Amino acid sequence: MSDAPEVRGSHAPGGMAAAREALVAWVNEEPAGRVFLQVRLLHMGEGRYEIRHVRDVRRSLESLETVTDDPYAAIELGQTTNSGDHRPLKTSPNLRQGWVLVDLDARALWTALDYLYPACALHWHAGRQSTLRVTHWSEVAARQTGMYGAVKLLPPAVVRNTVRACCGDEVCLRRVAWDVDEETPLALPPEGEAEGERVPCPEACSMFISFARQVLVQERAPRLELPGLGRLAAEEIEQVRSVVAAAATGQSHLAREGEFGDPTNVRRMRYLALRLAEEKERVGELPAAELPCEGCPKAVPCKGCPMV
Repeated sequence: MSDAPEVRGSHAPGGMAAAREALVAWVNEEPAGRVFLQVRLLHMGEGRYEIRHVRDVRRSLESLETVTDDPYAAIELGQTTNSGDHRPLKTSPNLRQGWVLVDLDARALWTALDYLYPACALHWHAGRQSTLRVTHWSEVAARQTGMYGAVKLLPPAVVRNTVRACCGDEVCLRRVAWDVDEETPLALPPEGEAEGERVPCPEACSMFISFARQVLVQERAPRLELPGLGRLAAEEIEQVRSVVAAAATGQSHLAREGEFGDPTNVRRMRYLALRLAEEKERVGELPAAELPCEGCPKAVPCKGCPMV
């Protein structure tokens, strides 16, 4: 059954045309161009437009590797990072540089932007009109099946940390617009100011669901009480060892974006950092070590102090 008109949001009949008109008008209003996620949209006059990476706005056309008037070139441009790695999440802040799309009309502007950032302009417009349809985590999790079906078991506090690790500024440029459910807000801490417009995220994406499954595996594992660190799962302890060992030998690297089995995956390390912060708050500060020290200023010396 089709959604009721009041909840259709950007997917209502005519929604795309209205969003395209709003986007073009918004770009036309600013002579210096508009920043949309990681691209600058610029009206060149006479109904023609240009799109380029925000970090390339001061570069000449001659210095850029790709200069084309083909909006469908955006398909390939959005596939890889500067280093050539695949981009599974198009709203990650790792769009490659070195290109410009020129001499686009309004329809081509929309087409190119939609290939660079699928559905983002629609959601941007719906968010500005307060018509964005949001699907909360409880509904998204309930429709998962197979090996992802158990993500519905994650408690709200864990979902909140999963969002902070998987959806923050450093890993995704969208803003989460959904909550755990109608009665349970995510209550996320504020993030820093970002350049350009905010693009809302109406529901958890496949990247988040995959990461939530990794979190579920860790949360289900038995935890060991480690002095000073708190209760950590065996996999978390091994992750700490792996990251420290790699850094100590100068072999530290970051796993690819979707490789959640790798201890150096950015989202996994962000989640571990949140867990360690929680455990530190629970166990408190470490007591001072009872070791002799030179020039100890304590009124009461430590046990075994050689200066007594």
